Amino acid sequence: MHAQSVKNSQILSIRSKLNQAYQAHTYRFAVISRFFAAIVGGYVFTAVFTALLSIILPLKKSDAVLLSITLTILVYSCVFIWVFAVKSLNKIWITILLTTSGCALILSLLKGWL
Repeated sequence: MHAQSVKNSQILSIRSKLNQAYQAHTYRFAVISRFFAAIVGGYVFTAVFTALLSIILPLKKSDAVLLSITLTILVYSCVFIWVFAVKSLNKIWITILLTTSGCALILSLLKGWL
């Protein structure tokens, strides 16, 4: 009987260690995914948004490009902060992908690529 309780306690100890390791890896994956979303996703969104903004601004072409490039710093930093403010990774990735795709689609239509 005593051997059975020792075996059960060892199994519980192994399960708790595995659970702790799983949670640690899950947390690390979440942080890496957020950084990837902030750096790469933010960059791609900002690039597409800047290109679209430079086309739709009702200014002289050179002024529109300069203004949109100046605003990239603000847009990129806001996206970076937003990625770490939102709780759900799914919401972050879906939002970045949909907004980038939407801006790219509008840009393509305005430029006559589609």
